Amino acid sequence: MDPELIAQHIRELARELGFPACGFARAEMPPHADAFARWLEGGGHAGMNYLVRTLPQRVNPRLLMADARTIIVLGSPYAVPSGPLPTWREELRGRIASYALGVDYHEDLGSKLRELCGKIMSLVPGVRCRWSVDAGAVLERDWATVAGLGWQGRNTNVLSAALGSYFFLACILVNLELPPDPPVPHRCGRCVRCLPSCPTGALSLDYRLDARRCISYWTIEHRGTIPPAIRPAVQDWIFGCDLCQEVCPWNSHRKKEEESRRREELYPFLPELLRLSEDEFRVRYRKSALWRARREGIARNAAVVLGNSGNPDAVNVLAEALATDPSRIVRAHAAWALGRIRSRTALDRLYKALQREGESEVRAEIYAALEGEPKSLAGSK
Repeated sequence: MDPELIAQHIRELARELGFPACGFARAEMPPHADAFARWLEGGGHAGMNYLVRTLPQRVNPRLLMADARTIIVLGSPYAVPSGPLPTWREELRGRIASYALGVDYHEDLGSKLRELCGKIMSLVPGVRCRWSVDAGAVLERDWATVAGLGWQGRNTNVLSAALGSYFFLACILVNLELPPDPPVPHRCGRCVRCLPSCPTGALSLDYRLDARRCISYWTIEHRGTIPPAIRPAVQDWIFGCDLCQEVCPWNSHRKKEEESRRREELYPFLPELLRLSEDEFRVRYRKSALWRARREGIARNAAVVLGNSGNPDAVNVLAEALATDPSRIVRAHAAWALGRIRSRTALDRLYKALQREGESEVRAEIYAALEGEPKSLAGSK
C-alpha cells in the first residue's frame, strides 16, 4: 500500500479513537536532544533522576525499538477549567490540575493506543508497533513539534492553534517508512504572559522550566519535605498547576468546564482529604492520576494549602493531623501550617504537640512555627 495512503488511514483511525491531532516524524535523534542533555546537566530536572538514567533512549528512539522508522505522534484534548475558585480560603478547598480529572489518562489513552496499534497491524500486515503515554522514555513534546502538532511555548508546553495546550501527547513507534509532516511556525511572538504567571519563577525567556521551582514538581514528583521557601507559593494547588496555561492566549478559545464538575472534582474539600487513611485514599484515587503522589504526598500538600489559607477553621484538622497522622512528613507540614495561621488556638496546639512529638524533623518544624512566641502562651485559649 502507498505510504501516503497508509498515513491517511492512520489519521482517520486516530481521529475515530479520540486523537484529533496526528502527525508523523522520522525515528531519529530529535533536534532538541543536545538542549535536553544540557538541561539535565544543569540540574533543571530537580530530583527526577529517571530522566538522567533514560537519556540514551530518550534521544535515540531506536534504542527502544531497533527497527523503528517512524514515530506517530498523537494529541488528545482534555477539559479546560473555568478558572480559580475565589472563595477557596473561606471554603478550605484545594485545587488540582485539570488534566488529573477522572480516570488516570495513562489508563484511558493506553487502551485507545492498544486498539489503534491493533488496527494499524491489521491495515499493514507484519508491521510492528510500540506505544507510549508519558511514562515511557520518549521525548513526546520534541516529537510533537517535529511532527507538526504544534510549537513549544515559553511555558514549555506544546501549543496548537486548534487545541491550545490542554491536550495529552502519545507516541507510537512503527517499523514503517511514512511521510513526515512539516513543523509548524512558532507563534508565541512577543507574548510573555506565562512567565510572570508562575509564582515561583520556574519559567524563563529561553523556553526552559526549572523543576526546582515548579509547583507541579513539588506537589507531584517530589517525595518528602517541601522546602519552606516554596510552600507559600504553592497557594491552593494540591496536585499540579495550570497557571501558565490559564493565561496563554492560545487557550482562550477552548470551551470552559461546567461549574458543577469544576467545583466537586477540581476543588476537593481539604479537611476530608487530610483525614483520608491509606485504604480510603486507595479506594478513592487508585484509578486517578492523583495516585502518583500517594496518600502522604496529597495529605502533605493539603496541609500546606490549609496553612496558606490562613483560615482559623483549619486549626482543628491540622492539629489532628499533627497529633495522629502516621507520616512524619504530614505532621511536619501540619506544624508549619499551624504556624502560618498563628491563632492562639493554633499556637496552643503546637506547644502541646511539642511535648509528645519524638521525630526530630517534626520537632524542628514545630520550633520554627513557634519562633518568637513566648512560652507563657502554652495552655492559652
